[in-house]
Amino acid sequence: MTASAQQLIDTARPAPPAGPFDWGQVEYRLGAPVPQDYRELLDAGGGGLWLGFVRLYVPAPGPGLQHVDLERSGLEFEQLQDLFEDEVVGPPDDLHPGSRLLPWASTGTGVTLYWQVSPGTAAEPYPIRVSDRNGDVWERYDLPTTDLLLGLVRGEVRSELLDGSWTDCDALFTPYAEEEAQGE
Repeated sequence: MTASAQQLIDTARPAPPAGPFDWGQVEYRLGAPVPQDYRELLDAGGGGLWLGFVRLYVPAPGPGLQHVDLERSGLEFEQLQDLFEDEVVGPPDDLHPGSRLLPWASTGTGVTLYWQVSPGTAAEPYPIRVSDRNGDVWERYDLPTTDLLLGLVRGEVRSELLDGSWTDCDALFTPYAEEEAQGE
């Protein structure tokens, strides 16, 4: 297990999901491998809300949670691609032709975190792209997924888009099941 995934698990102590995720099926639907560190975190129960604002996408999240369905990430990129082509939003300046942006997390403020998947490249690690709601600002992180998340938890990631003041430090991690129960 990667060190950052293990540190997140040790810190948050999430409960494992009821059953294992079918990563083969997820990767088939995405058309790309899911990074190993991200699989490790979700397999340990890391699907939920981190720091009160980072919503991790999970496979088959259940009713009411389609907005965080990892398996729909490919469809979301198709919609984003249409926006790029219609010049409604702009892609990152250095996005290579044929590359795809697959969302793996988002915030309640319209910020989305993507894996940049380029043809013929390995998933370990994908560059991470972070975009504002309008696609006006793009940030790039060359870190494994759980390293970025751990950096957010520790307050070590400096970002124009992922403002540490938004974080709810009293709630390091809230699984989706608990979040739904709190909303009722």
